[in-house]
Amino acid sequence: MPSDERARLIELAGRLHERTLAGDVRALGALDREVGSLLIGLQGLRSLDAGTRSACALLQQAHQRALALVQREHDAAQAQLRDLCAHRGGRDAYAAAEFLGDTR
Repeated sequence: MPSDERARLIELAGRLHERTLAGDVRALGALDREVGSLLIGLQGLRSLDAGTRSACALLQQAHQRALALVQREHDAAQAQLRDLCAHRGGRDAYAAAEFLGDTR
């Protein structure tokens, strides 16, 4: 594999790492698509040299950390949604009481 492809693997790993540290889940989606495209291109190669395998391992580690962040964000959103649903009746009753209190 040409060194420019290896450099792209390393560059993508760095960008994934930076966006993960920043907690930028939206940017991770676009980066994930880039990773997918790059890996599809690698599928056609018979073998990878040691430098490319090392760069792939670096990218895989960065991707795993990004995936863990996205999973944590997903779990937090699900918990918040469950909490909102669990307390919906109380909020609806409070809103109705406020509305009725304002119109009398």
